[in-house]
Amino acid sequence: MTDHSSVIIVRENDSGGGCICCSGGMGEYAKRDPSYGHIRTNAEECGRLHREIRERFGEDEVEIIQIEPKDYIYVMPKVLKEIFAHGRPLLPSVKTLLLWEPIPAVIVNGKTVSAGRVPAVEEVVKELGRG
Repeated sequence: MTDHSSVIIVRENDSGGGCICCSGGMGEYAKRDPSYGHIRTNAEECGRLHREIRERFGEDEVEIIQIEPKDYIYVMPKVLKEIFAHGRPLLPSVKTLLLWEPIPAVIVNGKTVSAGRVPAVEEVVKELGRG
């Protein structure tokens, strides 16, 4: 693992419903509307992954950022830095940078590890070990 490892978890928008990923909280409307079930499920899985990474690596070894797609511009410079620092191939790097992947997506050190699903923690650990 590199000394500056990062994991970015991109999850679906929760429509301003609060922090649903780790706490299980959700806005009152979303709690009553059954169409939010898949968002709740994905958010809970993202929270599970976040907690499992923290349990394995602690607070200081891995930076974990959870965002919604609308907030992606916030981490774009971080993704660019990771892509150039790790010399990733061009096409996968562009896909990662532009988030041309299904949500939820998990990006480790600038490389998309999973798209359209939340991976098992072992997949993330394996990629962190390559850094």
